[in-house]
Amino acid sequence: MSDVRAAPRAGAWIRLVMFGVILVALWYLARALGFDSYISPERIGTTIRDARAVPFAAAIFVAAYVVVTTIGLPALPLTLAGGAIFGVAAGIALTWLGATLGATGAFLLARALGGDALRRLLGARAGTLDRILGDGAFLTMLRLRLIPVVPFNALNFGAGLAGVRLTHYVAATAIGILPGTSVYTYFADSLLAGTDGARQTAFIRVAIAGVLLLALSYAPALAKRAGWISVLLLSLVTATVPRVLPAQAVAAVTSAPASVVDHRAWNAMLADYVTNGMVDYNAFQRDARFTAYLAQLGRASVATLPRDEQLAYWINVYNAYTIQLLNSRKERTSIRDINKVLGVTLKSPWAEPIVKADRRTLTLDDVEHEIIRKQFKDPRIHVALVCAAVGCPPLRSEAFEAARLDAQLDDQARQFLAQSAKNRVVVKSGTVYGSPIFTWYREDFGGTLQGVGAFWAKYLPAGPEQELVRSGRFTWVDTDYDWRINLRR
Repeated sequence: MSDVRAAPRAGAWIRLVMFGVILVALWYLARALGFDSYISPERIGTTIRDARAVPFAAAIFVAAYVVVTTIGLPALPLTLAGGAIFGVAAGIALTWLGATLGATGAFLLARALGGDALRRLLGARAGTLDRILGDGAFLTMLRLRLIPVVPFNALNFGAGLAGVRLTHYVAATAIGILPGTSVYTYFADSLLAGTDGARQTAFIRVAIAGVLLLALSYAPALAKRAGWISVLLLSLVTATVPRVLPAQAVAAVTSAPASVVDHRAWNAMLADYVTNGMVDYNAFQRDARFTAYLAQLGRASVATLPRDEQLAYWINVYNAYTIQLLNSRKERTSIRDINKVLGVTLKSPWAEPIVKADRRTLTLDDVEHEIIRKQFKDPRIHVALVCAAVGCPPLRSEAFEAARLDAQLDDQARQFLAQSAKNRVVVKSGTVYGSPIFTWYREDFGGTLQGVGAFWAKYLPAGPEQELVRSGRFTWVDTDYDWRINLRR
């Protein structure tokens, strides 16, 4: 007789174990396909900006949300992304739809694979569970959905295993997640979208969101005193506030002009963490001053500044955000390995919209090609911009400053041309061995070998080498460009 009783119990355990195995298998499949990396905190900003250019982005977003939620992966990054990609109103609608469908999928998955098994294990006690989750299941689920700290995925699977009635579960979920979804989407629209001034408004939006989420936390207590009608009204108001809050209310607080960036902290860090052009990237990552400096770069407005102040600012921006790019991706081999999968580069690292400067979101390519090269037309910038490679010009152990900019750029040119592994003149053969930088950007040096030679002549010491390059009658050979990271050991 005991064997007869044991059989159903053993089968129930097997069903529950199978549920866990299937869930873990789905997680690993998502990771193997790289799906989870696109919604990771490190990459979500890039994913957001790439998604804006994708056809049918709304349908893809909802489908992705359903998949993520059904298999129990963290959905909060997607919630934030919804606001950043689609704006507040559309973001709320699409996120709410994806979350409701995905939560229902997780519920049905748990009920199909483990719900019956759990009841077999409970035996007679399953009747007690039915009484608890009977007609009162809707209010129980609604109460839990309204409390922000209750784990979303755990509640999805738990409700399915416990046998909550499907109609109660879906209704409570659809109503209960709307306020929280609205709040998160509201501040994500500014915090993650990468729009101008986003960093300025972020703290204010987070504060507003915090107040609204705190109000939701008191919803169950309010229900005991004022009834669930009052709670539903509170939820409706909370969900509506982000959509109707006047933008000028935030803008009024953040409209004060930012001061010119103070490069002293950057100067001190470069002195501490850069030796002979080699960089201690980990030290920058640990230093709170670096984060504060990047924030200053984002707040500054430089269009009205004198030319040298602007150029010094943009060179510092490029070099600082190159370090930030390497650190954000935890890359310590080569900048060209960023976004590389199976030997194929899916997206140029210089096309990552990581730069927050001049109250805009830019890429390193934007800073170099669209701003510095086009606006300033000074070939010396090519010895000042450092792309985190050994083959680059050496990163200075000091910040560029307007008052000394000409002297600093001239000194950079002398230092770079003095690196014989990259640049050298062999008078006997009439050959100049030079960095590919002078080939890639030859148009900035006049477009000819004679132009490159004239540039070199300014910075080489007097002698036969200088005379040869000044004459323009030489053969040019590119030296090998070392793309290994310029890592200080």
